[in-house]
Amino acid sequence: MPERTDKEILGYSRWLVLAVAFLAMALISPYEYAWSSINPFFSERFGWSLNRVEVIFTLFVIFQSGASIPTGVLRDKYGPRLLTMIAGAVAAIGLYALTANSLNVILVAFGIFGSFAVGVIYSNAVNTANKWFPDKRGTTAGLIAGAFSWGSIPFIFWIRSSATVANYTQIIWKIALIAGIIIVASGYFLKDPPKGWAPPGWMQAKKRVKRPSTHQFSLKETVRTWQLWILFLSFLLASGGGLMTISKIVRYADHIGFAAVVATAAAGGLAITNGLGRPVMGWVSDHVGRENTIIVSFALSGALTLGISFFGVTSSPTGFIICTLGALFFWGPLFALFPAICGDYYGEDYAASNYGVLYLAKLGGGVYGGYLSALIIMRYGFGTSFIIGGIMQIVAGLIITLPKYMPPVWKPAGKS
Repeated sequence: MPERTDKEILGYSRWLVLAVAFLAMALISPYEYAWSSINPFFSERFGWSLNRVEVIFTLFVIFQSGASIPTGVLRDKYGPRLLTMIAGAVAAIGLYALTANSLNVILVAFGIFGSFAVGVIYSNAVNTANKWFPDKRGTTAGLIAGAFSWGSIPFIFWIRSSATVANYTQIIWKIALIAGIIIVASGYFLKDPPKGWAPPGWMQAKKRVKRPSTHQFSLKETVRTWQLWILFLSFLLASGGGLMTISKIVRYADHIGFAAVVATAAAGGLAITNGLGRPVMGWVSDHVGRENTIIVSFALSGALTLGISFFGVTSSPTGFIICTLGALFFWGPLFALFPAICGDYYGEDYAASNYGVLYLAKLGGGVYGGYLSALIIMRYGFGTSFIIGGIMQIVAGLIITLPKYMPPVWKPAGKS
């Protein structure tokens, strides 16, 4: 029986699935990428300290990351549609909770339930690339992952240009309403192909990036490979350094005494370059290999993060902005290259649950990027925290040389 096309399975093109996954991803982006523009209002309005405010962001990362495994398992079994629609409504409620006067309400509604819902939407969206685009895995994963950054751009400029302590809650509830409507509508069009599906006429041998094994690894088989845990450690280190930059860059610029336009350029610009780096480096990885691209990207991101510290100490706004934008350009591909390399190593059939384990590393990265880096800043200063973050990213790239030369290869039981 000939392989069915995407239109025969769906009734519409797989590119529409990509488009709605992109939209859903874009509308959850304020949770992470607009955070540095929102959180100063809490300190100004309520007098909350930096480490107290950063508990909210740390909870976001923990629960957003923690949603990856249960979402992956449920999505591989039941599909992404209903999960995404429900999560869209919960994520919108979580955003609306930022208008509350109570820290406890914000912690529970935004930090726990809303953030978990964001994790559900993120997992369902990004794994669409592995499910529907085995022929363009790096590029499409990059486009969808890029939406998580790009989607925040209009909201960042809206907040930075119009929000004050007196009116920021009015802007937040409008963002929540827009996000809820678009995510729920987008979720309706998400559907997975049958297991093992590939575009008719496409063959594995035609790929520039070939899988080291044709076996479709189950979750149980995947966690037994040591290569997964090297990827996990790399993900943890890299995510920690980048999340610190995202959550602290506005405060760092203000602390140095740069003009407000510098903080706005850093916050808005990093969302642009962070998103752009994902499809660009995803496309590069389709041509020169995932591991090579990861190693170079993380090394450059780490070096540029060290540059943020240097230009912060020397009070150079131009160098500060250039290094911020460059660091995030090369850091962002983390979220395109790792779902792609997970699919390359372990296959498409259980891609959502397998990547769910890997994405859980962001939880550890978020602890540094949020709370621990805040403690370091309060005791040793912004520069020290950024130096540590830069070194973490460089190490994250270097350790990928191990699976590069020894990728996982399936060995059936009874064979050595």
